[in-house]
Amino acid sequence: MTLENQLETLERVDLVSIDCSIWSGRKRLRSDDIKLGAGGKLPPAQVASLGSKRIIDPEDLSVFHALKKRAERTCEAIGVRFLGGYAVPREKTEAVSQTLGEIAKSFTKEKEEFLQRYDGAVEAWVKQYPDFERQLRKELTPLEQVRTRIGFEYALYRVAGTATATGHLGDQVGRLGSQLLREIAVEARELYEQSFAGSAGSDRKASRKSLGPIRRMREKLAGLGFLDSAVAPMVKTIDALFAAVPKTGPLEDALYDQALAIVLILSDPDKVRRHATAGLNAAGMPARQDAEEELDPEVEVAVERARTTPARDTPSESLYF
Repeated sequence: MTLENQLETLERVDLVSIDCSIWSGRKRLRSDDIKLGAGGKLPPAQVASLGSKRIIDPEDLSVFHALKKRAERTCEAIGVRFLGGYAVPREKTEAVSQTLGEIAKSFTKEKEEFLQRYDGAVEAWVKQYPDFERQLRKELTPLEQVRTRIGFEYALYRVAGTATATGHLGDQVGRLGSQLLREIAVEARELYEQSFAGSAGSDRKASRKSLGPIRRMREKLAGLGFLDSAVAPMVKTIDALFAAVPKTGPLEDALYDQALAIVLILSDPDKVRRHATAGLNAAGMPARQDAEEELDPEVEVAVERARTTPARDTPSESLYF
């Protein structure tokens, strides 16, 4: 990527940073916490494991982990990891900021409610394990200390490069396209295992639920398409699939093959790049090329079936949104 392209990319993205801390509710398991020999017993598995002991029910902290995960998924859905945060398309920054603001409010509300019930929650946990009560009570964390260990903040930045020196920043910007395709590949492999693995034989059928992840990947690719020239042809192929999918019913036969081919291509950045140079037919599948330009064998079977038995009523103009 040239310096000019790097600077242009920086003009089209904003950096979102999430800073979330969640108290672990654990303390180190010490040797005197375990009674050995005659009459000795190991601490309950719910309380102690792998060198640590829980001094509060982990369920009391689960809401904070859920909110943190929601914030991360919000950024991952449209952005790509960059400089310790997420690079998101500038036109979507406001929407991301609004969602993160709502999460921050929820986090603060849940934190205050947790702190109000903290003493009672700790007491209830300790009472559940009377044989381990002494070991738990000696490690209880004061309320004000817990307060400082729970928090959620986010920040939005605009990163600027210069025409004279970009250094490490330039290298990071230059790798954004590859990072995007790697992140998409992880999602595609998960989708393959959940919805397509084992059904590529005679039972060529997948649930409509598989369309949701494909649509989300499509939206992420479309929003960040300027990062890599291989993205636009892939988006076109996905659009062709959605143009052919009926309003109800599972993905079967040719539509299944078309969806499977898309998922397999998305699962490998190299396949996405080869797809971009292969050319597309009316069903949005790669057209046949010379042997040296063919896709990998695992994609070829699904592609060939989709090519020879295209889905009915697939409009060729669906490739040109």
